[in-house]
Amino acid sequence: MVPQSRNRFYLSLTAATLTAALLASCGSQPNQPPNSQATLTTQKVTSTPDLPKNYKYLHTLSIPASVSRASLQKMYGGYIVAYHPETGNAIIANNNLSKGSYDSEGVEVNSRSFNISVQGFSTWATGFSTWATGFSTWATGFSTWATGTSALTMATTFSQNVPAWNMIQLSQAQSLVPELGQGVKVAVLDTGFDLSHPSFQGKLDIRNAKDFIDGDNVPQEGGAQFDGYGHGTAAASIVLQIAPKVTILPIRVLDADGNGDTSTIASAIDYAVSAGAEVINLSLGSNVNTSVLNTAIQNAVNKGVAVICASGNTGNTAVLFPAVRADTTTVQGYGSVGVGSVGTNFLKSSFSTYGANLEITAPGENLVAAFPGSQIASVTGTSFSTPVVSGIVALALSTGAPNTTAREISAILTNLNSSATAPRDPLFLLGLGYGTVNAYSFIKNYR
Repeated sequence: MVPQSRNRFYLSLTAATLTAALLASCGSQPNQPPNSQATLTTQKVTSTPDLPKNYKYLHTLSIPASVSRASLQKMYGGYIVAYHPETGNAIIANNNLSKGSYDSEGVEVNSRSFNISVQGFSTWATGFSTWATGFSTWATGFSTWATGTSALTMATTFSQNVPAWNMIQLSQAQSLVPELGQGVKVAVLDTGFDLSHPSFQGKLDIRNAKDFIDGDNVPQEGGAQFDGYGHGTAAASIVLQIAPKVTILPIRVLDADGNGDTSTIASAIDYAVSAGAEVINLSLGSNVNTSVLNTAIQNAVNKGVAVICASGNTGNTAVLFPAVRADTTTVQGYGSVGVGSVGTNFLKSSFSTYGANLEITAPGENLVAAFPGSQIASVTGTSFSTPVVSGIVALALSTGAPNTTAREISAILTNLNSSATAPRDPLFLLGLGYGTVNAYSFIKNYR
């Protein structure tokens, strides 16, 4: 289906397929945001916790409202990935290939096929330097930016990123939203985070932080010798450049090499919703499609949570999951967005996946972002255009736009698409979805 011709009307929940994978991001520091009362502990677990990744198979269940969590656990054993009797579904990870009483789909293998390399772009970070003075103020942009209120004149980005942000009219949008994302929680599901990076002071929900790889509440960045090092930190910092007052919920779902499995990502999506996330950033990609991930995302959307997904860096028309499913006429599709990358000239990035299933694009080339060890780096990929869109949606939500149901979040994402700058790349006019996100045109729907 060509995205431009698609209408985003709310439909009743339907079965769909999907799989998430990796390449996401978040970074932050132990200081607490308002209402976060916990203090950061850096002590990792030494025992072996029960984790969804420890199980071989996944069961998507259709359950009556009368079935308790305890009875479900007794019947299936294993790990309860999701339990939603109010909507009649649950997900179980266990070591039993046989169907149980409530299985509604075929039993799936808990696939560990997710790796950041599936995005097809190995060198995503270059140009490392020390943090030094941190964020810079805007060098150009909206005329009232420099003379606005203190909330608007706060330093929020790196000067190197100003051309990209001007392209999407970010400063104009921020001038309409002095809240700058305040009161909105964005969950970033990724490799891990530099919890002490200076760019994330006061920006993390430490109380609800989660590490699904080690099984504790410290989703700390892994060692520098691993392939996934810095990915989550960079992505989260981009969310904060777009919406500087959001709270980041850091959730580690991928190991230091950027590897992850279906059950872990599905569990983290469900957990993020329960912890109050209103936006979930999935800078992830996979060519595997599973009903378990479909169900997890549909459950999130039914709660009014927007799920923002990377299209992939393969450079071809095979848009990766879960971004593919964002362009379907299902609850999942109406509450999620698939994001590709363009340069500041509005031309498709050479690496960006495109095609009929791509929904929208955003800047994703050579963006300066936070990097572990109090550093910054230039990062490239749809993993980084994705948090641009997550941040823009968070700006809209901080205006008070209603988002408690699938219908309401669908209306918000409909406005996101309809306000986009139409595709300008003559070679890919029919492969770049609705075009490039325009923050100002979008926010004008709410202010």
